[in-house]
Amino acid sequence: MALITTKSGDTGMTQLNPDRIASKTHPVIEIMGTIDELSCALGIAGDQFDDIQTFLSELMGYFYYKNVDERRVAAHLWDLENYITGHNNSIPPHFINPRGYVSLARAICRRAERLIVAMAENDRVCEPSEKYGMNFSPVLQYMNRLSDYLFVKSFERTMDQPELFQDEMTPEVRRMAI
Repeated sequence: MALITTKSGDTGMTQLNPDRIASKTHPVIEIMGTIDELSCALGIAGDQFDDIQTFLSELMGYFYYKNVDERRVAAHLWDLENYITGHNNSIPPHFINPRGYVSLARAICRRAERLIVAMAENDRVCEPSEKYGMNFSPVLQYMNRLSDYLFVKSFERTMDQPELFQDEMTPEVRRMAI
């Protein structure tokens, strides 16, 4: 069994991959931590996101081992795209302020996506010896589509839980604020 307490974190370092110890601020550690936050937000969202959470753990492994299973990513991407296409009509024609843990998960997903873009851009311009050496494209595409999926899921809640989306300001208060 792996040791949970290695004490290497006491100095701000952690295992980046099997071959390297790095700072806890390394971009890959930031990405994996943000994906972990996303999974936690989905876990408390009250919906059934087990498959997505399991796949997010797999994505973190891709970053750890620098090895992406493109077929697995494509299969999960296909599932998300089919759901989005089949539920596109659930998006209301008016703006609704984001509320709930699904909306929070979507925002965290977008942050993870931005971190991956930054890492991929850095990999394109840095010296070969400094490159992380991972194919970011499939993971980036999945994260982009996952944020779309979570956008659709959050708006589906307007039907299931309309009380979450009531505007706190009555028309009278709104007029006074103007």
